Parts: sequence; C-alpha cells; structure tokens
Amino acid sequence: MKKILLLLLLSLGLFTVWFYIRHPLTTRVEIRGHTFNVDVAVTGKEKELGLGYRDHLDEGSGMIFPYDHKEQYRFWMKGMRFPLDIIWIRDNSIVDISKNVPVAYPGAYPEYMPSVPVNKVLELNAGTADRIGATIGDLVRIIN
Repeated sequence: MKKILLLLLLSLGLFTVWFYIRHPLTTRVEIRGHTFNVDVAVTGKEKELGLGYRDHLDEGSGMIFPYDHKEQYRFWMKGMRFPLDIIWIRDNSIVDISKNVPVAYPGAYPEYMPSVPVNKVLELNAGTADRIGATIGDLVRIIN
C-alpha cells in the first residue's frame, strides 16, 4: 500500500512539473486601460532567464517579476534578442521606467535598476510605454 501511495505521489509530482513547464503561470496586467497578457516569473531560475533566448514577444504580451520585498533589483539583457521597456513597480504604481533597453552583446551585460526600491518589474516590448503613455505614478492593476 505504501509503495502504491508513493508511486501515486511521485506521478502527481512529475505531472505537475510537466504541466507547469508546458503551461507557465500567466496573468493579465492593466496600465492606463491597456491590458497585457504576461508570463509570471516566480522561481529564481525563471527570473534569471526572463525573456532571454526568445525570438520575439507578441504584441500585448510581457513578463512580470513579483518579489516578496522591496529592493532596487538589477536586471540585465543576457540572451535577449529584442529590446524592452522595463517598468518598475512599487505596490500598485509605476515608480520608474527604463525605455528601449537594447539587447546585450556577449561579454557586455550592463545592468539596469530602478531609482527606488520596487517589488514588481514588468517587461514589455520596447516602445510600449510611450505608445500607451505610461508615466511615473500610473496605477498598475494585476488581474487574476
């Protein structure tokens, strides 16, 4: 009986890992009436990889990095193949924006960080912040 229960738990665990890899966590983020479908980077490995090594990011898509405490997190563009806007968020409002952050080249990985501590970071296609008129102080709503 113990072996069957152990086998069942192991199977459930493997299925969960497989499903999560095939279907990453996603949510929707709204800024100034514009809604973005975003992947959620939860683990340290997901946060380190970010959007790296993808060939493109669909319009209206992005990635959000939630943190459990406020800090001036450093981001880099290692493995990025397209430029980004990085929107730095504290609680539910934009506190800084790094626009049109260029791709990095091997051996040259500049770091980007907000001017104040944040607990969320949103990456969108370069030019999106200007296109939607995002500014410091705008509210950011996460729609579950």
